[in-house]
Amino acid sequence: MAPKKSNPKKEKFLSSLPQQDFVSDIADVKGKLSFSFKYFDGNQEAGQDFKDWNDKQKQELLEKLRDYSRESKTYWLNQRAGAGGLRILEIYEAFPRNTDFEYPQHVPNDVRWARFRMESAMRLVGFFVSEEDAKSKDLSNNVLM
Repeated sequence: MAPKKSNPKKEKFLSSLPQQDFVSDIADVKGKLSFSFKYFDGNQEAGQDFKDWNDKQKQELLEKLRDYSRESKTYWLNQRAGAGGLRILEIYEAFPRNTDFEYPQHVPNDVRWARFRMESAMRLVGFFVSEEDAKSKDLSNNVLM
């Protein structure tokens, strides 16, 4: 049997592939914050829709979401912003009373509302599933929806 010939193109391609597989990398993702826009409501008068944003604003949002998803919910609950030391992530037990927004009818009523400080006056508002509901329904409670 003749020895196999080397194939430089094949070897170069194989050496360019990542050495870590998804299964070993997933441990770092578990527990990190995620975002879902399933319940996004861009029709409220007090808020905005993505179509109202320019490219720069959309880019800044995506960069923030990327940064926020690199850490856990607990991490962001403990991070402060601004001179007053306000939290970057604030979780409310119920829908805020002092707001210009209306409770969206398509959102379940037993969620924990939350707000992320983004840039200056920009906020990302959503909710988390409670820890109890997450455990009983085998869901993650690290997803802001």
